[in-house]
Amino acid sequence: MDKSSNAHQNAAEKAKTGATAKKAMFRLDNKVAIVTGGASGLGRAVVELFTEQGARAIIADINDARGAEVSEAVNALGGKALFIHTDVTQADDMRAVVQYAEQTYGRLDIMVANAGIVGTASTKILENVEEEEWGHIIDVNLNGVWRAFKYAAPAIRRAGGGAMTSTGSLSSRHIVSENFLGAYTASKFGALGLTAYFASELFGDDIRVNCVNPGGMLTNIYESAGWSPEQYAAWKKGLEDTLEQGNKAVFPVADPREVAMAHLFLCSDEASFITGQSIDADGGGFVKMFSAGARSVFGS
Repeated sequence: MDKSSNAHQNAAEKAKTGATAKKAMFRLDNKVAIVTGGASGLGRAVVELFTEQGARAIIADINDARGAEVSEAVNALGGKALFIHTDVTQADDMRAVVQYAEQTYGRLDIMVANAGIVGTASTKILENVEEEEWGHIIDVNLNGVWRAFKYAAPAIRRAGGGAMTSTGSLSSRHIVSENFLGAYTASKFGALGLTAYFASELFGDDIRVNCVNPGGMLTNIYESAGWSPEQYAAWKKGLEDTLEQGNKAVFPVADPREVAMAHLFLCSDEASFITGQSIDADGGGFVKMFSAGARSVFGS
């Protein structure tokens, strides 16, 4: 039996076992998960949700204070989370966090490549973006996913298989013009293709690789945009107001936990037959934007 057939059989057995035992769905009992960018926003929501479902989480983040705070908060609620300083732009850091998982827990089952920025490039049209700004956003949002998957894959293979997910964006699949997100969009388009290619290469190792594409979401991602405190406060207030409107909003805004649920599903055994895919967790945001645009052009 070749590797691909064996992986398919393993996945089928997992699904069959889960159905026969009637176990609670989406459980991650005793699985070890690394979450990059796990100290805030969506990453924090993923850490909290995964640990609630029984996983042992390693928070890999560049912000030491926030990482320690999330770890303490999760552990105080009975979860299991550890923090290790990690810069996804540094190969040594990514190797180290994977080694830490194996040395601490003896295995690695899940990698969530979530760390991302909008950066100061996201305040400019593309021709005005500086080389350094372009390089930084690509290094975090695209190369960071590559490093996370590259160094996690051998460890997950040693554990007998598992799952990896990346955090993409509505901008991974669609161009939203006139919002200065050209560099961000390029990085997220690339990360989506990278995720699919890893899936094709790792299928025979029983390692599933998928992408979650959020739309509007109430996080702190624009802290990296170089905005003034007043600009950031106004942006945050706008998202908070939109979040309260729910599905009535023209462009829905998610609570991070709602998007984290997509990561949980894709990393659970319930998604055993899903790899190389992307899920748009945008609350129908793109559909609503497209419909609004069509009405403005063609009329109601």
